[in-house]
Amino acid sequence: MFEKLESRVLIQYKIRTISDLHIGGHGSTAPGEVDRPVLKDEKDFPIIPGSSLKGVLRTEMERLVKGLDIDACTVPDVCKSKKKGIIVRENLDPCPVCMLFGGAELASSVRIKDATANSTKTVIRDGVAIERKTRKAKGGAKYDLEAVPQGTEFYGDVVIENPDISENINAKLGAFWSLVEFFNSCSGGIGHATSRGFGQVNIGIDTVKLITARNYLSGNYDGTVYSSGKAEFEKLKEQSIVSWSVYLKSIKGSA
Repeated sequence: MFEKLESRVLIQYKIRTISDLHIGGHGSTAPGEVDRPVLKDEKDFPIIPGSSLKGVLRTEMERLVKGLDIDACTVPDVCKSKKKGIIVRENLDPCPVCMLFGGAELASSVRIKDATANSTKTVIRDGVAIERKTRKAKGGAKYDLEAVPQGTEFYGDVVIENPDISENINAKLGAFWSLVEFFNSCSGGIGHATSRGFGQVNIGIDTVKLITARNYLSGNYDGTVYSSGKAEFEKLKEQSIVSWSVYLKSIKGSA
């Protein structure tokens, strides 16, 4: 939790499945039940846990930042955690990844909430467990896999607390936005069996709300709303991504 709330970004996002998707729920041994069901809410709609999406995006950000030769933590050795009795980055500012997604004693700026499907429809696929050494099917290892079909849309929300980084306005928003764009460009995947073609998705951002403490004081609790397809939306996207890029260049130069 941040002690001081200067501003907050609320994002409505959409995930569209490009291939069948399986994010597992609890298995069953009852006759006629699916061996590996998908995770669903209490109304039987499939969901994508925010923690799953956050984990995929965090890992991608770790790799990107390190690819720029900027020091960044890797789970589980995050900022302020103990590694062999030594506190990671004890006397240093948080790395860019932990600043966004949280560390041992550092609140996450980016909170991704669960996304819920727009349909209860699922499909059943046959699966066979493979023995790693022989590359052959294990005896009695056939199973049924429930999946969400391609073309399904999931809807969820993201909250970004205090999106500015010093003078870099909305830099954290730019970090999230650019990460989503990169994920989509690289045919990003999530869930089970991505190596077999499952789980390819596209993430879209439908609306962005910027709410400040001054908005609260004036009674404008919706802040400023930016909708996809509008010129103001594209301008905010460009400005925030540039702001994040400027921040990364500044810490790369000081490293």
